[in-house]
Amino acid sequence: MAYNYNGGDYEVSSRNNIQLNRLNHPYTSVDTSESQISLKSEVDLATDLNDHSRNKPWRPFTLRAPTIMGSLLITVALIVFIEYINKISRDEKALFFAEKDEDFSTAVVFCYRYLPQMIVVALGVGWAAVDLDVKRLEPYYQLSKPEGATASNSIFLHYPFDFMAFVPVNAARKRHWNVFWAGLALCLIFWVITPLNSSLLTTQAVTRDIETAFKPFQQLTPFDGQKLAMSASFLYTSYGVTWLGEKVHSFMTKGLIAIPFKPASYGEGQDRLTRGKEYWTAQTRVYQTELSCTPAEVTSEKGPSLNFKTDKCEYSIDPISNPNATRRIMYIGFANDDGVGDYYLTKAKCKDPNLFLAIWAKSQNAHNRSDELDLNALYCKPSYHYQTYEVTVDATDCSITKADPVGERTNFTQADKIINIIMFEGNVGAAATISRANAKYFASESPNSMARFEDWDIDNPTGQISYVIGLSPTKKFDDFKDPETFRNALERMHKLLFNNALQTLLVPDSSGQEVIGNRVVKSVGVVVIPLIAHVLAGFLGAVVICLAGVFVVSYRRQNNLASDPDTLGTKMALVAHSETLLRDFDGSDECPAPHLCMEPRKYKLGIWGGEYGYRLDVMGGRDNPPVQNPHASCAVTHDGKLVGPIELSLWTGLSAAVVNIALLTLLIVLYRSALQYNDHSNFLLTSQLGLPTLSDKQLVTQIIFSFVPTVIATLLEPFWVLVGRYLALYQPYTELYRGNASPDSSLGLKYTNIPPVLIAPRALRHGHIILFLASMMVIAANFLAVALGGIFDQGFKPLMSDLVVNYPFTTSINTDIQMTKPSQGAAAGTFARDSTEHWLVVNTNVIEGTELPAWVTDEFYFLPFEWDKPENKSDLRTSITQGYGGNLTCHLLNGDTFKQSVRLDRMTGTVGTPRIGINVTIPISDGSSVRCGGNNTVDVQLLESGTHPYAAEWVWGLKAVNRDDQKAVQACSTLILAGWGRGDATQVRDENDLLGIHSTTSATMSSNTTIICSQQISTGEFEVTVDVEGRVKRSKLIGELKYNDPGIFNRSTTVSNFTAQLATLFRAPPRKGLDFGILHNDNSSHSFSQFIGEYLINKTLSDPATPSPNFNDAQHALSKFYKRFVTILLAQNQNRIFVPAEKVRRTAVGQLESLRPRMSMDPVMFYIAVVILGFQLIAGSIIFASRPRRFLPRFPYNLVSEISFFHASSAMSDVAGTANMSSAMRSRHLRHLGWSYGYGKFRGSDGKKHVGIERMSLIRDYKESTSGWE
Repeated sequence: MAYNYNGGDYEVSSRNNIQLNRLNHPYTSVDTSESQISLKSEVDLATDLNDHSRNKPWRPFTLRAPTIMGSLLITVALIVFIEYINKISRDEKALFFAEKDEDFSTAVVFCYRYLPQMIVVALGVGWAAVDLDVKRLEPYYQLSKPEGATASNSIFLHYPFDFMAFVPVNAARKRHWNVFWAGLALCLIFWVITPLNSSLLTTQAVTRDIETAFKPFQQLTPFDGQKLAMSASFLYTSYGVTWLGEKVHSFMTKGLIAIPFKPASYGEGQDRLTRGKEYWTAQTRVYQTELSCTPAEVTSEKGPSLNFKTDKCEYSIDPISNPNATRRIMYIGFANDDGVGDYYLTKAKCKDPNLFLAIWAKSQNAHNRSDELDLNALYCKPSYHYQTYEVTVDATDCSITKADPVGERTNFTQADKIINIIMFEGNVGAAATISRANAKYFASESPNSMARFEDWDIDNPTGQISYVIGLSPTKKFDDFKDPETFRNALERMHKLLFNNALQTLLVPDSSGQEVIGNRVVKSVGVVVIPLIAHVLAGFLGAVVICLAGVFVVSYRRQNNLASDPDTLGTKMALVAHSETLLRDFDGSDECPAPHLCMEPRKYKLGIWGGEYGYRLDVMGGRDNPPVQNPHASCAVTHDGKLVGPIELSLWTGLSAAVVNIALLTLLIVLYRSALQYNDHSNFLLTSQLGLPTLSDKQLVTQIIFSFVPTVIATLLEPFWVLVGRYLALYQPYTELYRGNASPDSSLGLKYTNIPPVLIAPRALRHGHIILFLASMMVIAANFLAVALGGIFDQGFKPLMSDLVVNYPFTTSINTDIQMTKPSQGAAAGTFARDSTEHWLVVNTNVIEGTELPAWVTDEFYFLPFEWDKPENKSDLRTSITQGYGGNLTCHLLNGDTFKQSVRLDRMTGTVGTPRIGINVTIPISDGSSVRCGGNNTVDVQLLESGTHPYAAEWVWGLKAVNRDDQKAVQACSTLILAGWGRGDATQVRDENDLLGIHSTTSATMSSNTTIICSQQISTGEFEVTVDVEGRVKRSKLIGELKYNDPGIFNRSTTVSNFTAQLATLFRAPPRKGLDFGILHNDNSSHSFSQFIGEYLINKTLSDPATPSPNFNDAQHALSKFYKRFVTILLAQNQNRIFVPAEKVRRTAVGQLESLRPRMSMDPVMFYIAVVILGFQLIAGSIIFASRPRRFLPRFPYNLVSEISFFHASSAMSDVAGTANMSSAMRSRHLRHLGWSYGYGKFRGSDGKKHVGIERMSLIRDYKESTSGWE
């Protein structure tokens, strides 16, 4: 018979139909008509496997050298990669960086939380394929040994169906090293490497040091321009720092000022970090001042005056000129040509012009001046120097955190023309800037701060003294009697004023020289935990050793396999001609354990002499005697006890369901425990609260919340792998048991040669749904490992507890009682205790960026509540309280309401000062109307000489035209008028009149935007959350706001009375009296309220080169400022507005919110895990409910069990001589034969009844014959 050979594969020739003689099979009765098959001579199929030129031994893809070497290299690459990222994490402080945890991109989160697990899971799936091939082929490698193998070392082996953890142990006992190395590697990957890998990466706060080039971006104004450049804002900024909690400007401390710098890579306009946290360190020039003070010699003169003298200067003054005063502190400044100070030394009596005098005086008896005064008088001389410092600043606000000198100190004086010292000291001595210096929206004088220390009872202190006192917060009046204490306080004042004054002189500089410094970047980083990295790399190294072991052992051992023994047909072909071996199975059809009687035998796979060469057979010889009737004890009628593996038992299924339910319940309980419910009725509308971290150590936390969950998931997978393998092994028998099974679905069905995780597509294609579900269970277990490994995430979460709060004020407003006790500096006719500070607080908040005062937001002031629990700075308190706010309703005034301004002669004081006048009719609530008006002068000091366009801004109150009409008086007093004008102004002054003392001004107004606004007081209940200092963090309105509610006012205070006071305060900026308006040629507003309003809406409305603003912008700017102004005004004066509570205060139950490190659960991973566990519960129930019925006396999980099912079958004649074929070729051959197969009872040629695999026709024949007998 002819056959074709091509590349080692054999093909049956379809051209030849040769009738085979009946096979010499002792137990099979075959009809000769059923033996007509197209098959080449069996003798010709006995191929010499050692003839490598014809046919090399078959080896699976997974055990070929390129595959194992590839796996080995991939594992080595993983080790290198892990150590590499560990080094990067250690050197660079992290792998990825973000400002906050939630700022990491989705890609980064995926890379550090899920991708590592996916890589290792993929590695595990790949190695599972290698492991499966090693385990299932081990019997054949043992049988390929020249000396053969005992049954226990070969045909009894069932490694694929052993629990994963037991395989390395059992293999080591049997010295099956290939299985040992493969099984050990799989155990390490599943139960050590995968959980460790889930704990490898985490997030934590990190700090990086980065060398960076910096360059200065500002420099001092040239000396000649400094006189008019030094704005009075330095006096107000210093006041804010001294009294209002304002931070010093960037690149400044209270003791020094540095030339600002920024990274050289930053572009124009970018001078600080907008996001994140960094510290910049670079060398830059620092300017400082110091005081050297000498006590003055005090002598009496005629009258009350005293003479204060040193060797270089003297000055005479009565220190306490007020006959009713007992205390005074004075500052007498440098001799000053400008002469704007109330007190200053004279050049005629001071040889050294760089001195100032400070006097502290106290009288024991105001009515008896014969008593001696307590005096402390110091002459102080400032010195100025610059020096190179290494300065570190916080990049977000450029505040100095550290400054160390590195260069030599260089002193300078006025003659060096670096800083106009005389001008600066003159401003300090006067506590004001010179006339015509651009004060921006401030007055030229320093703020009045008498209210801050009115209890000291100091008489008329000079303007500098508020800084001296405020910068010495722990000192009392009498402490300044000590010269050193007084000197130190004076120096603190002088340094702060000097630094803030220099800040006003800084201008942009694009030519600065670069210097090399450092950026310290603080952020959250994705980091590698070093210990876990090293342990993980060590275990991966162990896997490399295992891979190497598999490689070495696989290629050193004998391999006689001609093809993949992946089907029942292949195994039948291997023993089709093994008469001795098959004889040993006589009587084993229904034996539950045929292997128990076969241990003495030895078996071998290979080339045998004789007609049928390549087969698996029993080795003869004295050492391997034949067994006579080995299964006699099993040759009994079947008792009905059929078997199945315990893994497929109902109790196992119930246990698996219980485990799934327990895990699902635990997961849901943990998730619900980690939630703070926003809506208790809706499980989905929740926010994370978190779980306790259980440990402060990061390693322990990672083990608990990453390692352990992953271990749980990886413990589930081996169970479902076993279930999948048993179902895959059972599937051909199930098909045979159903009967009429085609060769492809029975003898040629291939499932046992691939891991269960990869079976799903093939099972779905064949319609084996239960097996498909089992494979999906394994796949789901892998996804579960990824989900559980990344489900927990550490962060700070708020914990809530009850808190009893009390309210120190009632909700009633009563300003009349408070005004009966006016304080120094109070605004007349209003509740404000001070006319200045609320303006400055607004300025520091809006312009300088300081926090709002306690109990204040942009739009509301909240009545405070207090608590008794110990305070933790990070804790927040929440309760219900009353909120108050202010709103403006504005209308545009149309028509020609303005009178033309006329000339001004300031030198002679003649009439004709520019004035703005208005008369307007206002409707009131009772339906009538009133007439209101105003006529005010405007300030022209800032106009340039000559004719130029100007802009003007003003904020007025209106007065009733008829002063006897109380309705008109009341209505007009509550209104606020604001305007923006444009026109041309001409100012004529002498060439030598730098300060504008002698000037003549005329102006015309060509356009204006004038709005008139009424006030509304809004109130409502709010849920307010504050920190330990009362700073509002969150607020939520409960119910609706009420406007101008008379119920909140007490006694004689009414809505109109209160809003009239607000209007008075609103139009009276600090030290300006009333804001009647300023004409200016620059493009910045000089009206305090309008400047802040423009800043809040980020628009310039005061540029002379542009038309007057539209109504929307005008009212928006004024309204924004008004809201902020009112809330801060209420906060600054709460004790003078709200009625104090009685002795028994109102109480309520609030909430204490404490930030604690907690473990949150990723909602996406939670729902994925729930879906997977739910799927496993449902699919597992289906699998075990639909598991194959028990019809086998033993489970075919090893060769001996499988052979016992077909040892007497005539089906072996169909596969006889195909041992060298591949499964695909054999399946084609069997399809060509056209037989179908089944599992059942049949009668063999020995006349005995058998149970097993047989051609379906013979099973039917047996059934028919037995039914006939019956």
